[in-house]
Amino acid sequence: MDAERGSVAPRDIDTLKKEVQLRVNPLELKFQDAVSGKVYRLPLTVHNLGRWNQKIRFQEPSKPQFKLLLTSLDKELASGLQMTAMVEYHPNKNEDTSDHIFISVGNKVLDIPLFGLIPVCQLEIVPVVDFGTLVANSKVHCKEITIINRGKAPGKFKAEYQGQLPIVISPSSGIVKAKTSMVIKVDFCADQAQIVNEMARVSLQGRPETFLNIKVHVVEQIIELFHMNSERKLECIRFGSVFFGTSKLEHALLYNNSPESINWVAIMQDDCVGEELGTNIHQRTDIAINNISYLNKIKKIDMTDFMSCVPNEGTLLPYQKIVITFCFSPKLVVDTKKDVGPSHRQDYALFVRFDSVGSKDGFLRDDNSNTMKSNRLQKVELALTGSGLPVILQFDPGKSLTFAPCHMGEHSDILCIVKNQSISLPVMYHFKKTAHFKMDPERGKIDEGCIQNVICSFVPHQIGVFKVKQVIEIIGPVADDNLRSLSMKPFLYIHLNFSSTCKAFTRKVGVKINPGISPLVSNPTRHFVAKDSEKKDDLPPVAAMLQSTATKLHDHCLKDESTKNALIAFPNDRATSIRSGDHHEHFRTIFTKMPRYDYTDPDYEYTDLEKLERKAHRDYYTNYINNLRTIRLRKEAQRERQFPVNEVDIGMLPLSGLKSPPLSQSEIEEEIPPSLKASSLKANRLLSTKKIASRESECLQRKITRGLKSKPTTHQEKQECSKVLTPKQIHQVIVGPSVLNFGNICVKSTNTHLLHIVNMLPMYILIQLDVDFEELQKTKQFSYVIPPTSSTYISMVFESSTSGKFWKSFTFKINNIPGGHILVMAAILPVKLELSSNEIVLRPQSFLLKTCFRGTVRLYNHLNCPAQFGWKPVTTLRGIAFTICPAQGTVDPYCSLECEVTWQPGFSSPDKGEFLLQVSGGNTLTLKCIAHVIISLQCDFHL
Repeated sequence: MDAERGSVAPRDIDTLKKEVQLRVNPLELKFQDAVSGKVYRLPLTVHNLGRWNQKIRFQEPSKPQFKLLLTSLDKELASGLQMTAMVEYHPNKNEDTSDHIFISVGNKVLDIPLFGLIPVCQLEIVPVVDFGTLVANSKVHCKEITIINRGKAPGKFKAEYQGQLPIVISPSSGIVKAKTSMVIKVDFCADQAQIVNEMARVSLQGRPETFLNIKVHVVEQIIELFHMNSERKLECIRFGSVFFGTSKLEHALLYNNSPESINWVAIMQDDCVGEELGTNIHQRTDIAINNISYLNKIKKIDMTDFMSCVPNEGTLLPYQKIVITFCFSPKLVVDTKKDVGPSHRQDYALFVRFDSVGSKDGFLRDDNSNTMKSNRLQKVELALTGSGLPVILQFDPGKSLTFAPCHMGEHSDILCIVKNQSISLPVMYHFKKTAHFKMDPERGKIDEGCIQNVICSFVPHQIGVFKVKQVIEIIGPVADDNLRSLSMKPFLYIHLNFSSTCKAFTRKVGVKINPGISPLVSNPTRHFVAKDSEKKDDLPPVAAMLQSTATKLHDHCLKDESTKNALIAFPNDRATSIRSGDHHEHFRTIFTKMPRYDYTDPDYEYTDLEKLERKAHRDYYTNYINNLRTIRLRKEAQRERQFPVNEVDIGMLPLSGLKSPPLSQSEIEEEIPPSLKASSLKANRLLSTKKIASRESECLQRKITRGLKSKPTTHQEKQECSKVLTPKQIHQVIVGPSVLNFGNICVKSTNTHLLHIVNMLPMYILIQLDVDFEELQKTKQFSYVIPPTSSTYISMVFESSTSGKFWKSFTFKINNIPGGHILVMAAILPVKLELSSNEIVLRPQSFLLKTCFRGTVRLYNHLNCPAQFGWKPVTTLRGIAFTICPAQGTVDPYCSLECEVTWQPGFSSPDKGEFLLQVSGGNTLTLKCIAHVIISLQCDFHL
């Protein structure tokens, strides 16, 4: 054997046999997710890696839950072989258990740990919540994060934010079931520009405490105005001096400096401090104030007629710039008692505000009273200044010119000196063409303070006396209908009075022999012809025509009825004429009244088709005129029926104290008041604060308190509620306040806040509130059909079952178009009472020995829910000597209740005691009572 194993000494062989080369797999046994009442098994493998057989001895676990399944604990394991033993685990309760299995081999002992582990939870959460970049518009944004439980047991979590920012985590605590996940919401209200990097403490069962990092970058939603050719901000546009009736354009860039789209509208602020409306800033103050009639007149003028902005509404995409065109068109406003002189001017200083469209409190109230600070940056104000000047031209020798008489073919001239009395602007003029008069030059330009010589000529073309008005057109830049471009057009007309006489030449009439054929043009005797009379039209002998009806000398006894309505035929009225005649027209001679022979040349006679075309042509225009007359008469009849003249006096006096009852929707008139029709805004006209405020006050008087529909039912309502509204129209619908702050309220208490709606549009609108959280679900309805030019209010009912801070917002739609959002705020607290003092000292109420010690404490309820309470005395070793009344009761909301504490003195009565104030479903307070006892020495001696 020694030869087979080599040259190894016997003593070395014994040493090698004692060496242990065993491998145990696994080194520990873990029974994961073990549940009481079940049996679990795991294998334990032992492998002999040595060259000799080994004797192995197993030791049973000490705890009965673990059991080693072997027939014999002593085993002989040959070299290179392995054996497997099964270990059973029988848990008898749901808790972790541990034990050991010892394996002895030679002089070595192997320790195999045993673990019985119950099911545990494995909660995981995303450590960072990044809202990205938001706009500071007081809107609540929500991010959802997931808590995943990868374990086989449910796990608890709790998230708590203790900072001062408007961050709400809901639910803040809960249980996540095994192998499931739960979504929690993190709400953040973007109320002001800031960089948020907050930490919320998160406790996950089975894991160390961790933190949830909340990151937000809040920026302002800024509307800015820039110059066209530079990046400088624009604060004022100066139009300078402009003639009345002309226009001047300026341009600017409107910029949305935010990552969110915005609906905007331009509003004329015609009731703000610092405006100037047509006053002359160069004149003295006392002179301007004394002209009261002029000041009252100009205050009633709509300033949007003078100043316009295109476009004045729209939508700006993130970081978008658009070109805004401003048009200044001054109009002359004068006092009728005073003439307009060269020094007359009207200076204007107006303010236009570019505002965002959304929820607001109304134009009659301060928009920023209940809104966040960032709202003031969602608007920009622009000042517009300009001056209007009159066109004053001085004519020398005046505006009435009398030319010297002259004959045809001659002319009479007058030199007229035209002076431009304006020292600021040049004048372009154009003399319109007038018969028999000529101007040189007909058009031109007169610089400021300069003169122009104009030669006025009388060139007659006929004989007579002429008195005409020469029209002078003053040409300047006038804004087109789109208010985006200018055209050179006449904007003012000046009249000059011209008068003169054209004399006739004296002409001789000579004798001319008539060879027998009468000329075309001749005198009645057809013998004498005036010279140059061939160039003139021969007039009919009117005198003979007038006397023909009086004479009866040549009348023939004819009874033909066709001659009664016949026309008079004059000599040679159709001489050498080949024109077509009308067969339906009858002619007679002047004196004999005989029917005249009618001849129509067949070569020039109308065909039947031509006669039908002429008749159809005449009938078309006849019917056209008749239809116009019928339409005009129908409109007049409708106007009379719509606005009947009622002159009946019923004896009612204005302001007599009568008040109209509140109207329901069914009682609202379908017709819009005429005042609102007259004040309806045109498409390109600016909104003005004064006009909108007056419309709002008028709508507030038409308040609807009941009968609001949730859906449009009539044809008119369906048609108007389906219209797509522009930002300018949406801006005339007030939905507010923008913040519904319910304040400190109790859990499970019902609270009501009013949401006002004012519809200044002359049409029905549909308001839809997109409320998707449970706290406002007790509100009756969330859609309303608002009649035109009316107002109403909606009772928003709030109730929450969980305590904590509440920050959420909901959007509203106007005719299915997003109109803004409303922020809902509340601090939800459990029912609680407060003590006026935590310690009360009781003093005697009289000087008797058996007197009673009394004191009072007051309970305060500062919340909106009644609080039920009960006093519970704290028992001491010496007993209870204090009593309190009432021992239980209820404190109404926002009220207080006084409780009386009494102490009856006695030999063993303790002078100190405590009461526990227990509020049902609320807090618990402790009241300490002390009896102030003073015993004098004199009293002790007498005793």
